[in-house]
Amino acid sequence: MKHIRTVFLLAAAATSELNATDFQASWSGVGGTASATFSVDDSLFNVSGINSISPSAAWLTAFSVTITDGTNPITFTKSNLNHGDFRLNGTPVTSTNMLNNLSTSVIFHFGASSGGSNIHQIPASFLNPNLGVNGGLDNMNPYGYMNLISFSLAGPTGVSDIPVWLSSINGQNRVYTVGATLAGLPLEGAHHRPMLSFDRMGKTTQAWATGDFGSSSNTRDVHVTTGEAGINWNLGKTGLIGFAAGYGQQNQDLAFNGSSASTGEYALVEYDFRPEGTQWIVSLLGMVGSWESKTNRGYTSGGSTDSSFGIADTTTRSARLRVDAPALVSFGGFGFAPYASYSVTQTVVGAYTETGGAFPASFDEQEHNATEARLGVTASKELSEKTKLLLTVEAIHRFDGVGPSLTGQDVTGGVSFSLPGTAPRADCVRFGFDVDHRLNENTLLNVAAHVATVGEAHDVSAAISIRRAF
Repeated sequence: MKHIRTVFLLAAAATSELNATDFQASWSGVGGTASATFSVDDSLFNVSGINSISPSAAWLTAFSVTITDGTNPITFTKSNLNHGDFRLNGTPVTSTNMLNNLSTSVIFHFGASSGGSNIHQIPASFLNPNLGVNGGLDNMNPYGYMNLISFSLAGPTGVSDIPVWLSSINGQNRVYTVGATLAGLPLEGAHHRPMLSFDRMGKTTQAWATGDFGSSSNTRDVHVTTGEAGINWNLGKTGLIGFAAGYGQQNQDLAFNGSSASTGEYALVEYDFRPEGTQWIVSLLGMVGSWESKTNRGYTSGGSTDSSFGIADTTTRSARLRVDAPALVSFGGFGFAPYASYSVTQTVVGAYTETGGAFPASFDEQEHNATEARLGVTASKELSEKTKLLLTVEAIHRFDGVGPSLTGQDVTGGVSFSLPGTAPRADCVRFGFDVDHRLNENTLLNVAAHVATVGEAHDVSAAISIRRAF
């Protein structure tokens, strides 16, 4: 057999999901140089035993090894593989030891039989007629069996800790989440209720100013604020249409003293319909946001911390359909009304290139559609002639799977990277309250606050608005 002995390059950069991961390696020594790239699908591994290597190995999604003496290169692809197995230091492959044993060697057994057609044009400097099938370390025998060639991690020249560097690269995946988070705050904050659910105070037109705040610390350290102004008016006896424009900002801490600050504007339109003579409300909301993320990506370089700066432009487009039923039951003075919603948010992060620092990188465009459903119930009670209390509980489910992968390359060394996306937490539950208080016959003050279990919704969020009818 011929063997390649290599170490993982990208495992540390993968987050909670490892699926279709790319690896790169390079070697130089007796006879010339060699380089390798391969991709594996962790979900297809036999985690309790040997994973056979062959051209039909489904878990090995891509494979290429090129060796050269400087003048005569030869490349082996997946179709050249013959037989063997894949293990970590002689132990079966599992997701856990893939992620946690970066210094552990990976043994590839591959090759063609007895000098077959796959072993053509091998550089003469790699051949050693004195080597047996299992002998030697650096050369190939006359039949083309490569023996335990030791590879090292590939990365930008001068980077001493490749997994740490890749971890900082993977942190840029958070730029993608910025757009969705900024869009989500007003969508499920100031606009977590249909406009028709607010007291119209006997008028046909209403203007408002709203401020939102959201914070998350369980899964990521994020702080978001938005503010907007808008106006709506009645459309006959059954409809309402409203428009608003707002500004948002998100601040986020990243690894190695890095940070990200994102700002931008958004506009939204909402149409509500209440069939005459009923308390049902059907609402459709559309929102478009344009955001700019300024990121200092921190990493270690030569024993110290360095950073590179980049600006990413992000666009979000959201649509939500929601149905609110009237109170179906009453208990303790509260009326309990169910509701359901379905929303889609498209996020597009433009390609950008960093500047400054020892190892700036360029990042390719990312795009993803997030789909979400919410099912909840609102318990409402009139506390006084001027004050109304609303309590809500809702279950949230995300339907979209793994997010976009992060691809690009190191600017200084031209080292490409491809990091897998991560899946959102599919389910969480959110609790909230609203207080509507009429300050006078034409002015309504609304205060709302929400807390959520661990998931994609903000851990804590709050909104306050002043609404003036005329």
